[in-house]
Amino acid sequence: MATVAPGHLLLAAQLLLLLAAAVAALLAASASPDNGTTGPPGPPDSGTGEEAAAEAGAEGGSGGNSGNNSTVLEYRDPRSPLVLCSFLPDEFIECDDPVDLLGNTTAYQEQGYGCVKFGGQAYNEVHHTLVHCTALKNIECAGPRTFRRGNVPCIKYTGHYFVTTLLYSFFLGCFGVDRFCLAHTGTAVGKLLTLGGLGIWWFVDLILLITGGLMPSDGSNWCTYY
Repeated sequence: MATVAPGHLLLAAQLLLLLAAAVAALLAASASPDNGTTGPPGPPDSGTGEEAAAEAGAEGGSGGNSGNNSTVLEYRDPRSPLVLCSFLPDEFIECDDPVDLLGNTTAYQEQGYGCVKFGGQAYNEVHHTLVHCTALKNIECAGPRTFRRGNVPCIKYTGHYFVTTLLYSFFLGCFGVDRFCLAHTGTAVGKLLTLGGLGIWWFVDLILLITGGLMPSDGSNWCTYY
């Protein structure tokens, strides 16, 4: 029975390794986009393009938000960390104040958002609307960076405090100071001239303030204490 020398086995192993390396090099060359036989080069890979666009938008400090708004990343995989901009938490977006339509119901029906009226004490008395929001700079997200988010209450605060106004009404209500503070100028002058309606108007305004019947004239709510 013929025997194989160890040197022959080592030589055969070296030849097999060289053959495997040559095959791997050929496969890598055929898969490379630089290969001249594959035709003209196509657009860059979508993942690389998105990353480059995101970096360009983040580094464009001179462009401000306009550079971010022009960069729209494509949303593909729901399991990826790249989420839609409209699903970002509130701490990663900046929203405008609700649009005041000044009671124009027709404008609300045409554009579908805005506040026809402000204010309200109970939840069911407060109108809610959509507002324009924008993803903060350097926050990567998919889809348009400017969008509308809903269920924002039509409430505004203009520096009126309930306790302060109640004290004004109790101590200086006969001179109309409480109504002057709430910008009800016309009725405030009448209250001043009649010295609080000889006490009747003064008492009625106290009840209206406590029950929520007398509010600031601009429709704003009472400022809260924190």
